[in-house]
Amino acid sequence: MEQHDDAHDRRQAIIDRMLAEALDPVDDYRLPSHDALPEDMRKTVDILLAKAEAQRMRRLTYDDLEEALPPRDVTSEDLEAIFWILSEHGIAIEDGDVA
Repeated sequence: MEQHDDAHDRRQAIIDRMLAEALDPVDDYRLPSHDALPEDMRKTVDILLAKAEAQRMRRLTYDDLEEALPPRDVTSEDLEAIFWILSEHGIAIEDGDVA
């Protein structure tokens, strides 16, 4: 007869929970969306996308980002959304000169 200890049962419970979550993901989590951003952040993203397209580049510099940001304190959530949207378009923000 197979012996089950408490550690096995705890591991199995974790595995069962992970499988259930994988099959039925939480619907509350939403990826950042361009339309959900404040207007000034949407303009920032639009400026950065236009610059990348004009340069036919898939990367921009932090200087490009700083130049496009509005003259207000930008939250970490705003920056995260900007980076996420840019990455969806295949554009990375890098240090240094993009030449």
